[in-house]
Amino acid sequence: MHKRILLLSSSSVSGSNSLDYAEEVIHEFFGDTKRVLFFPYALADRASYFARVEERLGRMGYKVEAIHEASSPAAAIEKAEAVFVGGGNTFRLLKTMYDLDLLGILRDRVEAGAAYLGSSAGSNLACPTICTTNDMPIVEPPSF
Repeated sequence: MHKRILLLSSSSVSGSNSLDYAEEVIHEFFGDTKRVLFFPYALADRASYFARVEERLGRMGYKVEAIHEASSPAAAIEKAEAVFVGGGNTFRLLKTMYDLDLLGILRDRVEAGAAYLGSSAGSNLACPTICTTNDMPIVEPPSF
């Protein structure tokens, strides 16, 4: 099975609302997907970030679930048909993924066919290294 990955440099561009510029591409990319598992780990205020993404993707017709609210984040990933890893600080995102031991599970799920949408830090996470990020190293993950 081929990997389905869409990487956005940002969630918004100057003068537009979140994901407006990419809405058509996201619809095409997700296809018949109904549910999206959102990873808000790149920001400190996960609840507010999730609420914004839930509202925005909801207007696009998707039911959004929050990985940080799942009783078993690993199980949530394993059953996800699509994931959206949002932006913020790449170092915070990667460290959290390591701390929760989710990086390999997410990689395996994407390799098995789940759609991966990454924005900013979420795009960096999909790359072989985060060494090209311009984010400040506010935390130190065990590996880059």
